[in-house]
Amino acid sequence: MEQIEKALARAREMRAGTLGGLKAPGRTVSTNGFTPHYTETAVAKCDQKRTNRERLVADNFGHPASDIYGLLRTQVLQRLRKHGMSSIAVTGPDLGSGVTTTAANLAIAIALDVNQTVLLVDLNLRKPAIHDKFGFQPQVGIDDYLRGEANLKDCLVCPGMPRLVMLPAREAKGEAAAEVISSPRMTALARELQTRYADRVIIYDTPPLLTSGDTLGFLPNVDAVLLVARSGRTTKVELEKSAHLLGSKAIVGTLLNAY
Repeated sequence: MEQIEKALARAREMRAGTLGGLKAPGRTVSTNGFTPHYTETAVAKCDQKRTNRERLVADNFGHPASDIYGLLRTQVLQRLRKHGMSSIAVTGPDLGSGVTTTAANLAIAIALDVNQTVLLVDLNLRKPAIHDKFGFQPQVGIDDYLRGEANLKDCLVCPGMPRLVMLPAREAKGEAAAEVISSPRMTALARELQTRYADRVIIYDTPPLLTSGDTLGFLPNVDAVLLVARSGRTTKVELEKSAHLLGSKAIVGTLLNAY
């Protein structure tokens, strides 16, 4: 109970912050939800063959995994709404857990809900991969913004799917990643993103917990965590270590990834 109360208090504090820098998109509202018009957001021409190869299948209703991601969406949204949360970090114990694939498919699945918008942020600055998953090359990214070399609105990309916007990372940062992710500018950005739209869910694709301190340094900026484990690869010891590191952080679920 104390864990939930802390998370709720954190969410209220972040929603009380001030906002600047992002222009609201226009919206078409109907009885079936809404479709935003992103007037200042670049639209990327994504490679459909590439997304299929990269296992982005949440919107491929003929694929057996599509229903699984739909179920994951329902469970995550229910838990976020129950506790007044809107941002999650998707992470795993180690490399190869399927974190980026899970984060991307969850974002696509949530975007299919006509009552939600979703922002997918690539915070794996050591090895950014969101743009590769969708098959495009960003001209600028969150790394450029955090260095003060780009405006935030120029870093946002819509993959041509209504209600989904991405904030990609362009270049690997190596050892500097931890410092960047835990910087005051990143904290301010996370607060700004979270206070913009009541209907938006923010999903952060973050590095593995056990290979660096990057994700742990960032976790105070999000409401909750989705932990991804790989079937046949992630060990019980790794899960226990991950749970210990997460401490009292709210966990919306643990996904056993066999795909």
